[in-house]
Amino acid sequence: METQAIGSEIHDAQNKFLAASAPFQEAWRQTWIEWPVAMASESLRFAAHRLRAHSDYFGKLQTCGSVPELIEAHSDFMRGAFDDYGAEASKVMKDVTHNSQAA
Repeated sequence: METQAIGSEIHDAQNKFLAASAPFQEAWRQTWIEWPVAMASESLRFAAHRLRAHSDYFGKLQTCGSVPELIEAHSDFMRGAFDDYGAEASKVMKDVTHNSQAA
């Protein structure tokens, strides 16, 4: 009888510990699993977007027939790159802020 009582107390203590640690488990999962995967996914998405822009840029360079057309193609490409990198930096900072507040 005494062994059953001790076993029951141990089981209750384990359940209380697991219930108390549940918020920490969720924070750990978000911090060390979900967020790095989301960041890697976003990085790959952005890299693919920029590689497409590079490909389009090189395609435009092949069709340029004059120096002004070349300058215009290059200016468009650089303007797009600055816009994209600025938007991506803002997005990443917003995600970092959101995830750090959630954790």
